[in-house]
Amino acid sequence: MKRLLILLLAFLTQVVAEAQNPADRIVGVWLNEEQTSKIEIFKDGNSYSGKIVWLAQPNDPDGKPYLDKKNPNPEKRNQKILGLTIITGLNYANNKWSGGTMYGPKRGQYADCSSELKGAGELQLKVSKGIFSATKIWTRK
Repeated sequence: MKRLLILLLAFLTQVVAEAQNPADRIVGVWLNEEQTSKIEIFKDGNSYSGKIVWLAQPNDPDGKPYLDKKNPNPEKRNQKILGLTIITGLNYANNKWSGGTMYGPKRGQYADCSSELKGAGELQLKVSKGIFSATKIWTRK
């Protein structure tokens, strides 16, 4: 009886913790739509950020790690793509995360981004720059 009570209390504590902060549902590792990288989304102060934690091809043909060669800031062009923070400033409100910025190392460009969960294992990511926009679906890993 005592063991059952402890298990029930632990379960309820978990449920209450999840209910108190639905914004943290975005936290975790996500596989991009192309299945070329995994991005870990994490809480960063009062907002959410994401960094590349896995690449299908982390090295160039010479066996050296891919670098952020197209970064608009010349001082950052020698940083590795693996470990690079590509999403910053996502803020949660009304079951959506918005107001963020996404960096695309392939083109060396920044764009506005927002996201929302579509089921337990899908994250819909909207990226826009000027009049152009794209929607991607990432899957939880």
